[in-house]
Amino acid sequence: MQIPGDVQAYRARANLYSGDRGPWLEHLVEDEGIPYEQAMEMLADWECIPYVDPVHGHMATLIKQKKEVHFAAYRRFRHRSHITPARLREFFQPILDKEIFLVTKLLVGADDARFITHLGFQELGVTLDGKIQTYILNEIRYPRSSPCK
Repeated sequence: MQIPGDVQAYRARANLYSGDRGPWLEHLVEDEGIPYEQAMEMLADWECIPYVDPVHGHMATLIKQKKEVHFAAYRRFRHRSHITPARLREFFQPILDKEIFLVTKLLVGADDARFITHLGFQELGVTLDGKIQTYILNEIRYPRSSPCK
């Protein structure tokens, strides 16, 4: 059985998607079609906070600049079974506790808006041109995985 060309190309580039920026490089290059060098430049000013699971290893990275955050997971971990409430709380809560609130920005009508609002982000406003929606997070709502008492 012959491996499709796009899979071969991805496998050839996959070793480039390592380190703290790995999930973001994979997303920008593979999903958005941005050249690797340009993706590296885009991420240069962002603080990278990796999520490392004890069993699966490096699963995702949050990029942060002041109070603005964006989250990306490696393709192999984008399934619902990997993005669990317990993992989200474990990862986001310390960052939220430190920063008090967080914001994120998405294109108006983006598919990610459902996940963002489910997590607890609330709409804050839209840019004057109507293209970018800003969301604010004061409290995580989605991960209700606290221990029973």
